[in-house]
Amino acid sequence: MTRIGNLLPIGAMLAIGLSATDIHAESNVTRRMVGGESAPSEREEQESAFNHLFRDQELVYETEFAKLKTSAAVDNWRIPYSAAIYPERSGGLAAARSTTGTVLGKYDLAFHNGQSLAESYDRRRKMRTGVRRGILFGRPQTYTYYDAEHWEGYCSGFTASTIRHPEPVRPVDAAVVGGRPGVVFQPAEIKALLSAVYNRTRKDSYLFVAPASARDGGPNMGTFHLALANYIGQAGHPVGIDRTKGREAWNNPIYEYQVTSIRDAGRRGDIEFKELITKINYTWYATTDRVNQTDAETGERRGHQARSMSIRYQLELDAEGKIVGGRALSYSGHFLWVPLFAVQAVTDQSSPGNPHLDVQKVIALARESALPEIQEQYDRVAIGAAADPQIAVRAEAQRLREVAAQAAAESEDQEPATND
Repeated sequence: MTRIGNLLPIGAMLAIGLSATDIHAESNVTRRMVGGESAPSEREEQESAFNHLFRDQELVYETEFAKLKTSAAVDNWRIPYSAAIYPERSGGLAAARSTTGTVLGKYDLAFHNGQSLAESYDRRRKMRTGVRRGILFGRPQTYTYYDAEHWEGYCSGFTASTIRHPEPVRPVDAAVVGGRPGVVFQPAEIKALLSAVYNRTRKDSYLFVAPASARDGGPNMGTFHLALANYIGQAGHPVGIDRTKGREAWNNPIYEYQVTSIRDAGRRGDIEFKELITKINYTWYATTDRVNQTDAETGERRGHQARSMSIRYQLELDAEGKIVGGRALSYSGHFLWVPLFAVQAVTDQSSPGNPHLDVQKVIALARESALPEIQEQYDRVAIGAAADPQIAVRAEAQRLREVAAQAAAESEDQEPATND
């Protein structure tokens, strides 16, 4: 699974996250030092980010414990669907099969006139050549293998794409989105392409909503509880969780939580302690993208694949009953996050990913494949950019280069001839 980065710069109300070594208290209301400068508290940052993202819905980040829902779930139509995560050791997305070969091969056929660009890039990215002694006579033999950890795959792309898009359920002819007529993408193939374009992240393409700021390497549990109660409880918005601390990453989308136990745990001065057990439900991986959870005729959900985990933690409440911190009393995972947009990769990898996959075309396929009424519901509650903002920035830079080149050419044409 691709690791979502550990740090984000502060700024523009989307400044979230410090590593565990940057914070030495379990408070989430203490101002912090970032880059040698004083920065707002974690709770202040999260409040600003939430209020900015949901300003159109007029939602306000709630911090008072008694006003937060003890259980909530996203609307049924918004439950993230299951999808395959394509382990890198098995070839990653380059090994994803389609009706005519591979998914990336079909994409090349539809959008690159059959030239193997997207597929070849993905194969080369992890493929390596090794040498070993043969069984007979010990002669050296070359072999190829995929250089990847056992856990590497597309779980972050699966998580992000299933949060931001309804399940693709209808076949789409590539001609509808500017591709070769007659190349028809099936829903399973569109799911795979969505996972691909969302799998590589840039620091502005996602948002920590409960960063790994606690001393144990996980989230501050005050921020964790606030994230669940505000994003799922208030906004009805799924959140991603990296369930494993450290280098190894296993991401899943959480769509429901339930506080199953609340116990008074004493006081210290003006601080009141509550001990909670909260169960979270999250969508699980599919063995294949051909498994559907949305009925293409009715839009009803069926056969949803999910798992759950229960987390015990302590919250700290101030004299006003507002959450000012917390700590984990059981395993709590690494962090919580939400995706904002899919990154458009470029060849120099300043924007990472497969540069031969056009994010806008893949998203156009997904929109055509979704049921229109469900896509409209997603559009009404979407947060983040509709597309990678760098697409427009690069397009404008290219336009200006072309204008300058044209002006230079016209200037040369207008220069008077000189006689020797």
